[in-house]
Amino acid sequence: MEIELKLISNQNALSLFEAKVLPTLRKQNIQIEQSHAHLYNEYYDTPDEFFGKRKMGCRVRSRNQQYEQTIKTKGTAEGGLHQRPEYNVDLDSAIPDLSKFDPQIWTQDIDIKAVNDKLQGLFSTHFERTTFDISTDKYSLELVFDLGEVKKGKDSLPICEIELELVRGDPTALFDIAQQLIKHVPCRLSNVTKAARGYQLLHGRIPEITSLPLFLPLDMNDSCERAFCKTVELALNHWQHHQQIYSQSRNRKALREIYESVQLLLQGIALYLPILQCKELLDLHKQLLTLAQAWAWQEQLESIHQLRSKKGPFSRKIPRNQNLMNYLMGRREGLLNAHKPNELNMSVLSTGVQLAASRVLLDKPWRAQNSGHHDVNVKKHAKGWLSQSWQTVQQSLPKDTSIDSKQYLALDALLRHSLLKGFLLADLFMDSRGHFRAPWLDLATGVRELKCLNLLQDALSDLDTEDKADFSSWINDKVNSVVKVMEQTREVAMDADTYW
Repeated sequence: MEIELKLISNQNALSLFEAKVLPTLRKQNIQIEQSHAHLYNEYYDTPDEFFGKRKMGCRVRSRNQQYEQTIKTKGTAEGGLHQRPEYNVDLDSAIPDLSKFDPQIWTQDIDIKAVNDKLQGLFSTHFERTTFDISTDKYSLELVFDLGEVKKGKDSLPICEIELELVRGDPTALFDIAQQLIKHVPCRLSNVTKAARGYQLLHGRIPEITSLPLFLPLDMNDSCERAFCKTVELALNHWQHHQQIYSQSRNRKALREIYESVQLLLQGIALYLPILQCKELLDLHKQLLTLAQAWAWQEQLESIHQLRSKKGPFSRKIPRNQNLMNYLMGRREGLLNAHKPNELNMSVLSTGVQLAASRVLLDKPWRAQNSGHHDVNVKKHAKGWLSQSWQTVQQSLPKDTSIDSKQYLALDALLRHSLLKGFLLADLFMDSRGHFRAPWLDLATGVRELKCLNLLQDALSDLDTEDKADFSSWINDKVNSVVKVMEQTREVAMDADTYW
């Protein structure tokens, strides 16, 4: 079983490690041996992608005129920690021969000879590998720096990866070394293998941006611990998936999903911290508050996108004014230049949060610090959590009091946090959740529109345009119209029967 952490870095990673991290490790009485190799790997599959469809990989590695074939079967990737069965056998040549593997690694319905006869080379990886064998009396691991490319014909993708693979001992050693590494080497956790990137190159497409599901999938028998772990797994996988997309495409929509992932993880920890009480989660919650603030500018970026969109509530007014469209584009570029999202994705803060979150999935530190509360069925506590959130909303949105646009904007965080708690728990109440949540989701949409209009009002003060008075009047009318609809929606929302 291969157990490893995979990180994406840049071309300076090795030199930074050797200058900043390696001397510190040597002072800790850690045994370190260094080696270097040039590796060439050819990946094989059948025309109908027998391996690819099963999330498996088949490769032949060439090194100093020696050949090794490898099969990696489908494993798990939780927050950057990969656990995957791997099987290796030596070959006399670079031609794959699946019959050399132990037959027990295949399921009985697979005709290995038929698969072997159809194998063809699909893509290759070429890279320089520098390996540090790191060991103490408690553990042994390989720290690997790979620099090269995935190649298919004339097309290629760069490889700038760092892998920490466990050889012996407790997997937490991987996190201990990674924490020292990220302080000096910009990098981010990844759940994408070299083979997966090869298939992406083969098909000529960037991974798709995906929205979070309507609700976190839960089972009625899930414990609080299991429900929390599902939350962390979903948030980290969603986060890392869209970091990869942004690194390749600079697609603004990927930033929105990254920010959603940060918020989801933050609210998940806030939700379960009272049950899973431990220092590690408390520290992680504090780090996430800082990271969420570092990403808060993304809300303004989203407002700019909505204002400039040729679809939606502002499409008949904003896109027709070229001066305003240019101003908004300039403001968008200013935000991106000021906050440098690619650097933020590879920052100590961002990667440190992901490492800490992935580590709690492995360590489950609350088990040693509470008296079995983590095993309690999640539905037993869900009603209490949802009722508490509902009470807070009722107090903040008194039924018989009118709410204006400024008050709605001030309640933005409360509404989003309450809806996220519903997202995390509503799968336990399938029968009635949709009817209750629908008007609250509409209110959240209304708040987003008010934020757009608020930004637009600020923009007018910076613009020298002849129709400023007309625009200002239109904004006021639009705000009043949105608030009127929201007040009607709130009345429906407050009268709805709770689903829990």
